[in-house]
Amino acid sequence: MADTEEVVVYIMPQKIQKQRLKHMKMAALKHHIMLAEELKENVTHIVTEYETSDQAMKVLKLSELPQNTHLLKVNWFTDSIKARAPVQIQEQHRIPVGDSVRSQQRSESPPPNHIPEFSCQRSTPLKHYNQKFCEALELLQDYAEMREGDDNYMRALAWRRASCVLKSLKFTLTNINQVKGAKDIGKHVEKVLQSILDHGTSDEVEKVRNDPWYQKMKIFTKVFGAGTKTAQEWIENGWSTIKEVQQEYTKGDWRLRFGLAFHDELMELVTRQEADNFTEFIKHESARLLPEVSVELCGGFRRGKSKGHDIDLLFTHPLKGKEHGFLPHLLSVLEGRKLILCGKWNKSTFTEEAMYSDSKRTKNNQLDHFEKWIGIIKFPRTWKRSVSQEELFSDEGENIPLNESFEDLEPAKKKAKTGDLSPQEIAAQPRSWIARRVDLIIAPYDQYFYSLVGWTGSKQFNRDIRTYAKRTHNYAMTSHGLYDLTKRTSLPAKSEKGVFDLLGVPYFPPQERNC
Repeated sequence: MADTEEVVVYIMPQKIQKQRLKHMKMAALKHHIMLAEELKENVTHIVTEYETSDQAMKVLKLSELPQNTHLLKVNWFTDSIKARAPVQIQEQHRIPVGDSVRSQQRSESPPPNHIPEFSCQRSTPLKHYNQKFCEALELLQDYAEMREGDDNYMRALAWRRASCVLKSLKFTLTNINQVKGAKDIGKHVEKVLQSILDHGTSDEVEKVRNDPWYQKMKIFTKVFGAGTKTAQEWIENGWSTIKEVQQEYTKGDWRLRFGLAFHDELMELVTRQEADNFTEFIKHESARLLPEVSVELCGGFRRGKSKGHDIDLLFTHPLKGKEHGFLPHLLSVLEGRKLILCGKWNKSTFTEEAMYSDSKRTKNNQLDHFEKWIGIIKFPRTWKRSVSQEELFSDEGENIPLNESFEDLEPAKKKAKTGDLSPQEIAAQPRSWIARRVDLIIAPYDQYFYSLVGWTGSKQFNRDIRTYAKRTHNYAMTSHGLYDLTKRTSLPAKSEKGVFDLLGVPYFPPQERNC
């Protein structure tokens, strides 16, 4: 142990949240570790979250440390609290010297002009080195999207693209020069990043985070079926909580009614185990209906996430046309097993024009023209764990005859078979299931590999690969295919990698498309 009578600690408040700093000071007081409220001559130990001595010295406005004063990481303070007295300084407690760190960073970190322009040209893993920076930029993106309007849309896109750059870096950002001049890292982004580097946060970010309007919008836009306009309407009505909306709101389509009634359940993230169990169940039922049908779990789960808001399953069959009528039949099976809570079936609206149309959404407000079902499934609570095949494939419920013609079957026109019970009454009942959002999508085989890329995501990856296709090759790319606008012809792909090869971009597996 160090001599407690000689040790005086100054904790640099920059980059440390106020509540955490308060707890640190209380812990020091409890264990009789002397603290200085400001840097004075008697301070022997300076504790900081800065990663280099240059950064700390710049904030302290010192050219060099006073004699017998040590600049230390917070882990020294933590170790001292655990020991209930100041501990001896070890090598792991010392702050690296700025110049040597910069030299190492220069050797390890590529200059900005080596960062590829489009996110589809960069590997973007799920776990990356710049979480705190990306969280801040995506909060600003989120806020801009909620404000709506063309200017705010472009602003939101700019924040997202900057975040994508940082996610692709193979190192932690410690100096703004590491990304200065890189595409999508503009002056405004630099200002936010520099503030985080210097102080651990950004005033602009914290102002948005603490904005009452933003906090309410964050709550309301998470309701299944509620967009920004609906959320703004609820705020204008003077509502601040989901409970108030549930009690007062009487409008809305089937999604909003069930989204509000089952909000708490739908806010609970779907686990990978649940997604795998449901996928295996659907594969089993699908194979009985249509041999050789392909079922692929897409979305965030395919990109490596362990949890998600919903489950996206993409279906196809190697013989084009065999998929016709399959989805209504599968839905009838799910109805017979009493697994459907509510949902809506959409027929395919695909025409050749969809291959090159500039329209962002279909007439049904969908992002593509595939036949699909969007709704809520009743997941047995046992699906939260690994279950046996006997449990998973038990023949409970009504079985649909397999010789029945697909064309004769159509999903019920009602959004849900709930008898006379309201969604709120169903939600309040004792039950052995939990509500889970599910999308079921049917893709013809000649469009399948493009749909696989599109439904895997991420959203920004799709934006960029489509922008790249247009700007570089004059191709229109959608989840339905690739269309050469010069030759007026479509370009088929025989594999997922084939999509990338046609565009001349590196193939990244799904786990590296998390921009």
